[in-house]
Amino acid sequence: MKKILLAAMGLTAIISSCKKNDLTNVEKPLTIGSTQDTLRGTISVNTTVTRTTILQGLVYVAPGVTLTVNPGVTIKGSTGPAIPDTVNLENNKGTLLIQQGAQLIANGTANSPIVWTSEQPVGSRHYGDWGGVVLYGKATMHKANGATTNTFEAFDYKPDVRNTYGGTNDADNSGSIKYNRFEFGGGVVYQVNKEVNGFTMCAVGSATVFNHNEIAWAGDDAIEFFGGDVNIDHVLAYEPHDDNFDEDEGYHGKMQFIIAYQTTNCDNSGSHFIESDNDASATNVLPHTNAFIANATFVGPTVPQNFGSNPTTGFYYDGGLLIRRNSRLTLVNSLVIAQQHPFAVVTTPTTNALVANAPGLNDSVVVAYNVFQTNSANAVVKSSIEGNPVPLTSTTDAFSLGRLGGAANNNAALGTFADFKLDGTLKPLAGSPALGGGANLAALGLPFFTGTTQRGAVTTTDVWTASGTWISIANN
Repeated sequence: MKKILLAAMGLTAIISSCKKNDLTNVEKPLTIGSTQDTLRGTISVNTTVTRTTILQGLVYVAPGVTLTVNPGVTIKGSTGPAIPDTVNLENNKGTLLIQQGAQLIANGTANSPIVWTSEQPVGSRHYGDWGGVVLYGKATMHKANGATTNTFEAFDYKPDVRNTYGGTNDADNSGSIKYNRFEFGGGVVYQVNKEVNGFTMCAVGSATVFNHNEIAWAGDDAIEFFGGDVNIDHVLAYEPHDDNFDEDEGYHGKMQFIIAYQTTNCDNSGSHFIESDNDASATNVLPHTNAFIANATFVGPTVPQNFGSNPTTGFYYDGGLLIRRNSRLTLVNSLVIAQQHPFAVVTTPTTNALVANAPGLNDSVVVAYNVFQTNSANAVVKSSIEGNPVPLTSTTDAFSLGRLGGAANNNAALGTFADFKLDGTLKPLAGSPALGGGANLAALGLPFFTGTTQRGAVTTTDVWTASGTWISIANN
């Protein structure tokens, strides 16, 4: 394994050797003489995975069943055919789907993580090789027609109740996932133009645990939320083919200590650190998407990209934060280092009037106690549609970077990455503006959040990006 530290102006790999635990307590019988197991079809009894295992096609965990994966185990997803198979599901890319009422218990450790990866050999792996992991919960979400349940869009080609999510229980529990690395998953699995993400949470409830996980080289978003109230912390989303964190259908959970890192891998729909969305067919349906994000570090690409489709590749970075379709968002105590993102923040007419401190708005977008950096002359824009930005010319016309930097919002703006004074693990060094200036959310009585006045995903008292061997940025 590799121990990877995130470098300030790129990424610096520090390689150290690591020996996995000898997992000899076999709870799932293997074929005599085999060195790995295979999961396929529907798992209908409680099962524990203790050694290298292949996910063969679409694998479902039935309601009432728990799938446990031991520390140090590697799960390899099958790569599947070029054209999805809607008849024989085992022929498709390996994808684990945790049905409503089922649970995934995958608790690794910093030095013995659980690795979910491609079945291709090292050196031949590619983003989107396998399908990823999907959790279906019973928490609240919304649809334009007022329905409280839905079918995951990537598998709605024909009716299958196994792909249903949503309900009324925001405290629903889909399991515990800690110290995992999900790499080279996502992309097209079952039908064209409807991708699966590196990790997908559909109406997942707040009793679910998700921390100290990395999602790298996903074929679509690194992680996407469709409604739900799940909280996450200590999560690294590295180099997805689309967005790092995508929030839809009324997602209203909390996130703290999260990293979005982008370098060159972007999509032809435009890629973002955060895409805060609501419902494409009804922008003002309740509950609104309204994530609360604290202590994030977002690092953009160093390669210049124009707003709009890149004429050479067709792929482009759209903007750091996209807040659209009447969604809400709270972002505090964070570092938004756009670099060559064309804009730091993009809003649309349904959201630009919701910005914090707009007169008379109680239900608003809150952007405060952050530090921004951008190389764009028009760092913050409003836009009628994606790909058609309109630079702001007045502080009464939504908000500008100058307004974000005002005293009322306690934000600041810097010129370069180096001005943030972060080390190779993204920890603030002496003189860094990240060492203070934040709001102590725990002291304000807000549940879930760890109290700190430092800003960014890595603090001097919690250098989680340097712990153990669970982080890797290997690109093939």
